[in-house]
Amino acid sequence: MNENQTISEKELLDAIKNLLRKSGQLNKFQAEMRAKVTEILQQRQMSLNPGFKSLGAPKATDEVLLVNELVKEYLEWNGYLYTASVMTSEAAMPTVKRTRTELCAEVGVKDDERSSTLPLLSNIVAAYTERIKRKINRIKKDSGTVSNAQQIM
Repeated sequence: MNENQTISEKELLDAIKNLLRKSGQLNKFQAEMRAKVTEILQQRQMSLNPGFKSLGAPKATDEVLLVNELVKEYLEWNGYLYTASVMTSEAAMPTVKRTRTELCAEVGVKDDERSSTLPLLSNIVAAYTERIKRKINRIKKDSGTVSNAQQIM
């Protein structure tokens, strides 16, 4: 191989890499590769040490599974599909995805036209934040009423 061929091969590889990056496929390939490597390493560790207990994901209780599903829905809604796929692999999540209706029922959220435009995790955070703000305002109002009553006396 002469020097010109090496340069043109390098340029070709760079061009392919740039095309893959622009189309979003490079990130997808990298995420899939990370997920597969993680899976292989976990399997290898378990086969070499039969008594090995993975330090990765905790035992999947119903609460852990629910939180993982909420986080995954949030990631997918924001377009972090590759991150969601790596999380699914790393957390050993079930392959059958729960529906939004099932998730709503489990967390006690009533989905309506407005709330269905956002991921459930965002709705939960917004509702909690709003509740805290109302409590703070109520405390301020109550303490202001007490101060006004004390001034009158």
